[in-house]
Amino acid sequence: MTSIKGVQVGAKISMNFMTNMQKLHRGLWPWDKGLKSRLPLHYKKRYVETWMKEPAPVHYQPEPRKYVPDRWGMPMRTQDVPIPTIFPKEADMGLWGGEGFVAGFKKKHDNVMKPRVAKVWKPFLMRRVFYSEILDQHFDITVTRRTLDLVDEAFGFDNYILKTHEVDLKSKLGMTLKRQMLLALVRKSMYPDDPKKQDEIYAKYEQFVIPEAEAEWVGLSLYEAERKQNEIEEAERLKNLRPLKEVYAEELLAELKESEAEGKDVTSSTSSWLKKLSPFQSEQK
Repeated sequence: MTSIKGVQVGAKISMNFMTNMQKLHRGLWPWDKGLKSRLPLHYKKRYVETWMKEPAPVHYQPEPRKYVPDRWGMPMRTQDVPIPTIFPKEADMGLWGGEGFVAGFKKKHDNVMKPRVAKVWKPFLMRRVFYSEILDQHFDITVTRRTLDLVDEAFGFDNYILKTHEVDLKSKLGMTLKRQMLLALVRKSMYPDDPKKQDEIYAKYEQFVIPEAEAEWVGLSLYEAERKQNEIEEAERLKNLRPLKEVYAEELLAELKESEAEGKDVTSSTSSWLKKLSPFQSEQK
C-alpha cells in the first residue's frame, strides 16, 4: 500500500465486492493491472483527489449545524445533501462556474393547493471575451454570471483558471487552458520576443509552476491518459528495438576480432557463420 499525502494509491484491499467508484471515493486506486496501473503516480494522486473532493456549493447553502431544533424544541439531525446537478456536454466547451441543470418540482402558480409540476432550472449563459496574459491570446467563451464574479474575485482570468480545482471548473476547456498555461510557465515560452515581459509574467504566476512531466498530464481524462501512456511505452519499445541484422553483424565482428587476435583463420570463422545462417543447413545434414 502506497500513501501520498493522505491518498492511498495502488492499495490492495480485501473487500473485492467494492466497485471502482467506491474505491476511488475512499482514496484507493482500483486498477492494479494493465495501462491504468502503470500511469504516473502524480496523475493517480490528482485523479483520486477529484473523486474525493466535494465541489463548492453552488445551487444550495450548506447547513453548518449537525442538529437543529424541531417545532417542539427537540434536536433533529440535519440532512445536508447536495442538490444533484446535471452537466451536459456543452458545459465542457465553456466555463459555467459550477452551474448546471437542476431538475425538481414546483408548485403551479406558487399556489400550495395546486399539485406540483416538474421543472428544470437552467443557467443563464452568455458569451464573453477573456484575455490570457500567459498565453497572450483572447478567448471567446460561453460563461455564466457566477463565472464573471469568480474571475473578478480571482483578480484575473489566468488566476481563476490556475487557482480553481478541477471539480469546481467542471469544464474540459478550462482544464485544457490550465495545462497550456502550466506548460507555458515551466517552459518559459510566453513572449519569446520580450524577455523582460516574460520574466514579469513568470514572477507573477511562479507559485503555480510545477514540473513539466507533471504539467503534461493535467486535465487528461482516464482514456486520454491511457493513450498517452501507451504512446510513451510504444516509443520506448521502438527505441530499444534493434534489427537482428545489426545484432548478428556486431556478433560477427566481435568473433572476427577475437579470431584475428588469437591468430586463427578468419575465413574458417566466416564460413562457420555462413553455415549457421544458411536456410539449407538442415537439408545438407
